[in-house]
Amino acid sequence: MSVRTRLTVATVAVTATALMAPSAGVAAPTAPRAGGADVVEVRGTVRVLAGEGGQPDTYSVETRDGRVIRLADGFEADPGSAFSGDLVVPGGTAGGGLTTSARRSAALDRAERRPDGVTARDVRVVSPRPAAGPAAHATYLVKLTNLGAFSVPDADLVAQVNAAQQYWVRESAGVIPAWSTVTGMAVADSAAASVAGGCGLGAGGAQFDAIYRDVAARVYPGVDFTGDSPNHLVIVVPSACFFDEAVGRARRGVSLNSGGPVIVLERGNGGMQSTLEHEYGHNVGLQHSTNARAEYGGLYELMGSDPAGHTSPVLGTVFRWEQGVVAAGEYADASNGLGATAIGSRTAATGLRSVVFIDPDTGKRTFVDYRDGAGADAGAFYAKGLGAVASYGQSYAKGLVLERENEERGSFLLDVQGGDGALQAGESWSNASGSIVVAATGANTVQVTRTQKPPLPAGSASVAGTAEPLRTVSAGGAVAGATAYRYQWLFNGQPVPQADDPTFAPTVAMAGGQLSVQVTGYAVGRNPSPTATSAPVTVQPASWYRREGTTGVVSISGSPRVGRTLTASGLDWVNYLGTKPGDYSTTYVWSRNGKTIKGASASTYRLTAKDLGKRIQVREYPRAAGYATSSYVRSSTTRKVRIGTLVTKRPKITGKAKVGKRLVARAKGWTNATRFSYQWFVGKKAIRGATSKKLAVTRGLKGKKVSVKVTGKKKGFKKASSKSRPKKIK
Repeated sequence: MSVRTRLTVATVAVTATALMAPSAGVAAPTAPRAGGADVVEVRGTVRVLAGEGGQPDTYSVETRDGRVIRLADGFEADPGSAFSGDLVVPGGTAGGGLTTSARRSAALDRAERRPDGVTARDVRVVSPRPAAGPAAHATYLVKLTNLGAFSVPDADLVAQVNAAQQYWVRESAGVIPAWSTVTGMAVADSAAASVAGGCGLGAGGAQFDAIYRDVAARVYPGVDFTGDSPNHLVIVVPSACFFDEAVGRARRGVSLNSGGPVIVLERGNGGMQSTLEHEYGHNVGLQHSTNARAEYGGLYELMGSDPAGHTSPVLGTVFRWEQGVVAAGEYADASNGLGATAIGSRTAATGLRSVVFIDPDTGKRTFVDYRDGAGADAGAFYAKGLGAVASYGQSYAKGLVLERENEERGSFLLDVQGGDGALQAGESWSNASGSIVVAATGANTVQVTRTQKPPLPAGSASVAGTAEPLRTVSAGGAVAGATAYRYQWLFNGQPVPQADDPTFAPTVAMAGGQLSVQVTGYAVGRNPSPTATSAPVTVQPASWYRREGTTGVVSISGSPRVGRTLTASGLDWVNYLGTKPGDYSTTYVWSRNGKTIKGASASTYRLTAKDLGKRIQVREYPRAAGYATSSYVRSSTTRKVRIGTLVTKRPKITGKAKVGKRLVARAKGWTNATRFSYQWFVGKKAIRGATSKKLAVTRGLKGKKVSVKVTGKKKGFKKASSKSRPKKIK
């Protein structure tokens, strides 16, 4: 993969500092076919289809031209990440006679058709930051009619869709203020879908992307369902598409502001509703709730899988924490222990409802919720006391439930005494070393005992990489003996919410501020290390790049002649992600013989007499808040500016052509600020002394034809003359 190269501003008429040859979302060959494969550089966005039935997530890159190319197993990145890398596409057959464009297109066509994906190498990704603020969501519905007959009436299906959406309005703490169904149940077929191919549900979701793209383009053209907007496309398939591995699939999003496509199996009596609530959970960024034995074993969360189709429980604190919607006073911090404390039901709308602590053995944040089966949980599986689920290896009772954060925004249900999923009064849970013990001193009363262990030694922390908006830096540092770490990124000394990964991409708004990271080490049987804070680094302004396939120079059009206008045409400037900032603009600096022309900052410049004999050049600067101000591209110089040509127009004679009257020469339409001289004529003979703008008509002119010649002069222009039509004196 070619590297974004920083070039100096001294590179005249070629490019500028911090330019990007290829842009995000545009593919271009970077190497000839080798070993039976074409190597194609691609920039785009990472899309993730949530794995179901024990299958891993499926990763793809979506290019700006709408291609969705599956990536081979082994690639992982956050949904919505900016992607740049090489795709190795087997089966290259392009010969030397093909153009570069045709070869690229052929290679990407093959890549799209590979069910097992293509290998990505030399990859760089930049994780997205969750969008801020509330966002109303919208659902667009369609059912596929070429896969078999439907048994559930449309009205029932639409009602379940609406109910699933209201679940998320309720659970989002105001981040989703409304969620509407834009359409009724549209009807379509899709050549991309087949029962044999899994309908987008079976076969690992092999047909999912093709079905969604086909249906979206034909039924709802122009609507964004990629996940970058809060629009959801729900495709309902008939019961003929039932597969054990999944009754619903969805693309994973980033946050409660994300949308995306969903394929769901028709089911009546609320069965589709609970599935759709789960799949919407993937759309808004959540992963599965698991236990020690099964992927879906955390049945206290809707991101588990209810084997009997009961109503979804409310979001636990672990997922509320992931989504950043935990309210003040909602939890008590027990990392250093906590006396007996009563907590309210997780279904309550206010008050203390959870206990939270960091497990000193693992560094994992752990949550204690009281699940009593009340309120919105009354119809949940655990509230019914239905006993054990064999495939999950446990039963699910009411009581105090312990969950910890899991990888990639999932949750993990911890085992407790009795194998029933919840602590009952008199029961307790301990971590591996016994350094923290959670005891149920009552049905809803929690006591956390913290036993001190030998501490890990102090470690170090550092920020690795150049801190620049939209680009990833890494937390460096080490603690002797640590087996796990926690991170917290700081901006201007304050914690950045939800920024606890080992990597971080500053936002544009952070340019000029100070970035640092805190690192804490953990190990079984040890107290955490003292938290180390790195030295702060300054977040540099965001760099500018140019979009691939566009010019790398600024050009000057127009004739270099005094009085003419020159026009600068520059670069298609973009940021590291290949997009333009919302406040993007350009400014220009024109110069003559290397000296800046005062006030000449527009994309056009009108040549003046001062430019005569000089050479003109222009620099183009991109501008946006938080971006570098020193990046520019410079044109070549023009040839020497030549003398201007005056714009002329035949003068007119006004006034009465009678003896005793006066005639006046009128010269309009000439180059602005032209100075004029006049010569009056009788026939072809100049009238002696008649060199002013006005002429007194004497008796000797009666019956003769009078005309006037106007000569224009202006500095920097070649003088020009024009003669009026004759006028007969009466």
